[in-house]
Amino acid sequence: MTSAKDLSGNPVESLRAQIAIDVAMRTVVTAILDRCDSRGSLPREMTLRCRSIEERDAAARLLSAAAVRPTAAADLTVRLDLARADARLREDAASGLSAVLYAAMGRTPRNLKSEALVLGDGAAEKALALAHQYPGAAAAFLREAGGGLAECRGEFFDLARSEGLESMAAELDIVARCILLAERNEHPLRLANFARRATGTTKGLRSSGRRYVRVADALLHYVPGLAERVAAEGLVEAVDRRRLALECLNVFRNETPIDVLCYGHLILEKKGRRLDAAAVHRELGEPTRLLLLHLRDARVAEMRAERVISIENETTFNDYVEWLRASHRDEIVLLSEGQANWAVVRLVRLLAEAAPSTPLVHWGDLDRFGVLILRSLRRRSGLPIEPCWMDSQTFERYRETGVRLVDGEREEVDALLSAAPGDVGNDVLRAIRDAGCWVEQETVAEDVLGLRLP
Repeated sequence: MTSAKDLSGNPVESLRAQIAIDVAMRTVVTAILDRCDSRGSLPREMTLRCRSIEERDAAARLLSAAAVRPTAAADLTVRLDLARADARLREDAASGLSAVLYAAMGRTPRNLKSEALVLGDGAAEKALALAHQYPGAAAAFLREAGGGLAECRGEFFDLARSEGLESMAAELDIVARCILLAERNEHPLRLANFARRATGTTKGLRSSGRRYVRVADALLHYVPGLAERVAAEGLVEAVDRRRLALECLNVFRNETPIDVLCYGHLILEKKGRRLDAAAVHRELGEPTRLLLLHLRDARVAEMRAERVISIENETTFNDYVEWLRASHRDEIVLLSEGQANWAVVRLVRLLAEAAPSTPLVHWGDLDRFGVLILRSLRRRSGLPIEPCWMDSQTFERYRETGVRLVDGEREEVDALLSAAPGDVGNDVLRAIRDAGCWVEQETVAEDVLGLRLP
């Protein structure tokens, strides 16, 4: 039986022979040395959560029964009096307990806490040096990353510890470059091409990879206004929020799914060719879809519209198209489908360029998200798009059909009012806050469309 007393002859060799054949003993010694490494010295006491009776008995054989005390826990957790075991061993041998344990296991003593501080300081220095090379959101990202590294926390500290300072610095540089290029990007760009520009390879920013998550999360956190634009969509899943964050900055996994459902008489011209699909389908009483690819490098050669209206929800869009046909009105109608994508934004701009005097309006839900969607469309298009049936009078008319605000929503509305006291839609936001409910577009559309147009 190995014990601190038995180790007095040749304690290292005796223990080494024991742990070679005794798995439980090896587990106990490893746990003690791991604790020594974590603090840089042998602790006076430590709690050991044994996984078996054999491990508990091995601890008693190693340190003596008197140095191993049960705890109040109902499991095999024990309290090790390491100071007592160390003092007993020093009475009978030249070495202390930790020296014997390290030698028997063939391990070199470490001070992981001290090592982490040194590593964190070095990593923070590299991050802050990079921050001086970047402007705006990229610099803010690097500065905050440097703060986390100095405190030995965060994903980049883990990366420095596992792969080294140079690998960590290289990854920080790539993420910062992605932030910079995304923030400055002005034209639709496929994700693979964006990755090639930012990382040197089309595979450098895979949508399923860890770097993609780092970049998208950093964009949401550091690019001014981006988190609010994404929040306006009300997306639940993080993967969808990351995708939309990049799309708001004109970076798309694939452009072909980006389209706009529209109805009205409009004809595009592109490279000397007339694209009249929308006008033809309008004559048939049908809407049509235009891809962002169709709209790129195109212009509106011909349009006929008393006004252009974008509508948030598809059910209301279809109701509105039927209403236009029945009332024989000429309007161009676009479906924003919540937060408008870049095909919607592009088409609104083209229509405004072709007919600057034509009124532009948006009709959405009478809620916080509806107002945010309108504001986002105005900001991204650069056009003075006005709200349609999104005012306090309309809200009061239909508030009896309203849906109660969820917990915390009234505070969100208050924060929005405080942040932009003179912005469009504030009258309906105040009505929503005071009433404690919001009104869904679809529930009132049929009645609204029975009213005379303003």
